[in-house]
Amino acid sequence: MNIVIIDQNIVYRESLRTALDQIPDFKVVFDMDNTGSLENLYNIQVHLILMDYSFGKIEFNEMMTKAVSLWPDVKFLLLSTYKEECNLNSIKAIDAILKNSTKKEFENKIRQQQPVA
Repeated sequence: MNIVIIDQNIVYRESLRTALDQIPDFKVVFDMDNTGSLENLYNIQVHLILMDYSFGKIEFNEMMTKAVSLWPDVKFLLLSTYKEECNLNSIKAIDAILKNSTKKEFENKIRQQQPVA
């Protein structure tokens, strides 16, 4: 599964990338602090985008729109600092996960996003 991480905190992104790259079948193909570079990835197959929910509503919606235009079938997993901050009914995201989750919790949540073969 090819994964893109979008989060403002470089230390968090690099830590999450390192953890996910250790899990079989997971590959972080790109990480960035915003969607400005997404156009450079149009030729890469992306299955899942882990996106920081704390960007602010307008910027977050713009990032979602841009990502969906590049990869119409991509799934999203929101990275949330607080459980209460995500209102999943108002956005296209499939699910959310707390940023302080364990590696195993991330693995389980991401595997839930994979299509059933």
